[in-house]
Amino acid sequence: MFSKKFLFFIAFLLVAPQANAFWGFATKSIAAIAKNTKVLDESEIIRLSALSDEIQGTAKVGKELGKLNLPDEVLEDTFLRIAIHQNKISREAAEEMFPRLSGVPGFRSTLRKIIGNSDAGTAGHLNEIQIADSALTNGFKALGIGEKFIDGLKKGPTDIDVLLGKEGKIFAIEAKNYAATTKIPMDKFRADLDSLVMYKKTDKNIIPIFTITNKPNDLGYLRMLQHEADKRGVQILFGSPQEQVEQIRMLGEIL
Repeated sequence: MFSKKFLFFIAFLLVAPQANAFWGFATKSIAAIAKNTKVLDESEIIRLSALSDEIQGTAKVGKELGKLNLPDEVLEDTFLRIAIHQNKISREAAEEMFPRLSGVPGFRSTLRKIIGNSDAGTAGHLNEIQIADSALTNGFKALGIGEKFIDGLKKGPTDIDVLLGKEGKIFAIEAKNYAATTKIPMDKFRADLDSLVMYKKTDKNIIPIFTITNKPNDLGYLRMLQHEADKRGVQILFGSPQEQVEQIRMLGEIL
């Protein structure tokens, strides 16, 4: 009769290759994206990813990284690789967007909001990044993501989700990632529109835009949104990030 130790040894020999292969694939997917000698190794990315899932984990990760005094490029790389490890974004998409968005104001801080966040929160911030990235591939400049702005109306600072520039025009975007069945509370919608109106007053070249990924299927509610936006001179657009950018391009040509 085989001893337990012998059976364990046989099982180890059978399982070890698969385990090694899995570990190799996992670490390869979070290999460095930035070409910087100060990038963190894969084991540190995995550790920080686990830390971000703890209570107030994102703050803990930020505190640890702050002590290292890393360049912005390395911090962007770190947050992006953590997002990959958490299946928030694909490796392919990350590699494509990094060279375009690295250095854009707000890119790093928005990536930080993605890690350790809920699925809904992640989707919202990814939507902002995808709008900026799509715009860069369509002749726009990405001027900022999540730019802080004090509108004098809300209790604290608000965000302009995406700022794009093209041919002297500035497109200030409040971006929402909602299903067609989701209804934004009208008081919140009006408050966001009013923030865009106040932001427009800072520069005559600003075009305020409110975007939603999916057009509401309730026609009465849709008419209410359109009415409130029209009343304030805010453009309201619907569609994927790519579709939004195409509509913004056309707006820029006629406004």
